[in-house]
Amino acid sequence: MRKERRKVPAGSKDLRDLFRITRWGFRLIWQLSAGLVSASIVLMIVRGALPAALALVIRGLVDSVVSVIQDGSESRALLYWILATFLLALIEGLSWFFLSYVRSRMSEDLHLRVSTDVIDHAMKLDLAFFEDSENKDMIARARADCGPRLANIVLDCQNTVTMTLQAISLLGVLVLIEPLVLAVVPPFAIPFAIFQWKLAAQRYEEQHLRVTKQRWTGYYSGLVTEPYSVPETRLLGLGPLLLSRYRTLMTEFRDRDRVLHKKNLVGSSIAAILVSVALYGLFARVVFSAVTGGATIGDLAIFTGAAGRLRSAMDDAIRSVFSAFEHTLHLANLETFLATQPSLMPGRLEIARTPGSAVRLEGVGFSYPGSSRPVLSDVSLEILPGETVAIVGENGAGKSTMVKLLARLYDPDRGRILLDGTDLRDHSSESLHSRLSFVFQSFGRYEGSAGENIALGNWPQLLDRPDRVVKVAKEAGVHQLIESLPEGYDTVLGRMFGDISLSGGQWQQLAVARAFARESSLLVLDEPTSNLDTRSEFELFTRFKELAKDRTTILISHRFSTIGMADRIVVLSEGRVAEEGTHEGLMEAAGTYAALFNLHRSQLVE
Repeated sequence: MRKERRKVPAGSKDLRDLFRITRWGFRLIWQLSAGLVSASIVLMIVRGALPAALALVIRGLVDSVVSVIQDGSESRALLYWILATFLLALIEGLSWFFLSYVRSRMSEDLHLRVSTDVIDHAMKLDLAFFEDSENKDMIARARADCGPRLANIVLDCQNTVTMTLQAISLLGVLVLIEPLVLAVVPPFAIPFAIFQWKLAAQRYEEQHLRVTKQRWTGYYSGLVTEPYSVPETRLLGLGPLLLSRYRTLMTEFRDRDRVLHKKNLVGSSIAAILVSVALYGLFARVVFSAVTGGATIGDLAIFTGAAGRLRSAMDDAIRSVFSAFEHTLHLANLETFLATQPSLMPGRLEIARTPGSAVRLEGVGFSYPGSSRPVLSDVSLEILPGETVAIVGENGAGKSTMVKLLARLYDPDRGRILLDGTDLRDHSSESLHSRLSFVFQSFGRYEGSAGENIALGNWPQLLDRPDRVVKVAKEAGVHQLIESLPEGYDTVLGRMFGDISLSGGQWQQLAVARAFARESSLLVLDEPTSNLDTRSEFELFTRFKELAKDRTTILISHRFSTIGMADRIVVLSEGRVAEEGTHEGLMEAAGTYAALFNLHRSQLVE
């Protein structure tokens, strides 16, 4: 396991960055839910003023009761005070239900908007971005911090406003009874606020730095629970080792969290004790003042309740504001991800598809990001419209890399690739992708029905046209396979949502059918028969010319029986074009291709 980089984003605690990110977040919130935000503000103001109003009404009620008992005053005023108390209590209860409703609506809208924005932005980024381990951490943080974090900022800010208004109004009520409250409350509130600020920053830093290790825990868990890895991990007896590593990391998380929990407990307890001692010391003054006639029984009745509620409101307000601060720090991760730009800038040319595309590589050189070793060096090659060209070579020769460059998953470091005379970099993404069909070496195995697995090759036209899907399946030779499944084309494949899985060869047959379902002018097949048995490979071979009709085809394979489909063969060696020609011509040249072919034939004989 790699050591985790102890690195926190620069400026994550800079106040200017904090305000900028906060403005960005609230701008998004306002754009999405302006009406709900306005309703929320009104409800927060109402709920902020209610405790003080209720305290004053109760004070008036108690004083009226005392007046009736002592002086025999008219009791009609009691009814007004009771009615006012009832109305305020009713408003307080109903306002909470309405505020909860508004909060839920806002949270759901934000989660939907931001989570879809994350997926939409991810679709615009390049393959190289997803292959970088540091970017994997960024993606993990963005996924964890998308909708819920933004929604929590809203909730915390709402709570902060409500509790702050409650604290201010209650403080005003208490000052009317005992002015010394002003000299006691702020000196205790300020240190507690500073403590919560530092604690929030520590929690954020801890979560930020453990993301890589959290990805490791997910990896270890997946190895013992995912169908693709369970057989080997069981046979190798890796369970105890993986469990030990998983437990070690999770124990580390727990122990580090306990330190923060303990720090929060100690700091909060000290603050609560000091504030309680100070407030109840003042309560004692109010008691003696009531005895001497300096305060009323109503003052005495509401002071202890208002003081306790003031302490609770202050505590909630401080915690909420720094919880919002912590969530805002996390929101920077989402903003960073959404601000990431693709390194491959798409062109703008919309070029009409032709029956077969011409491909030309001119002095193409390429090294993978972070590597100084060139995978391709000065490769020049021309493929004519409608031609089938096989690319062969030993492992590491650069065959699959050439495929990725043709799909423009990467751009060449040197040289250029032309499609019908136009540089790939000048094509718009939509125009380029509409001209290509691929079967990658690591082909997709989509959780869904058998019919969908084919229709996804051209989903705008096939997804709701089962008759056309059946036609493609018959042409690709997989109709009989699909019909043998329990529910035919509606059989859900894969173990994630269904009960039926296929062999590697059967999945590959569907991948080939999916590629032929796409109405493209350039077909690229990277090891298309690597999982097929001899019979399935032969059946594909016999259909190939018809399936590839009017398409330019690039075929990469280690199987020389498959290479026989090609009109011309190109041999790559150490990232360069070593030879090219027909099978017969290359055999006569007795070079690299002949050596590989003879080696393959000798292995078959043995």
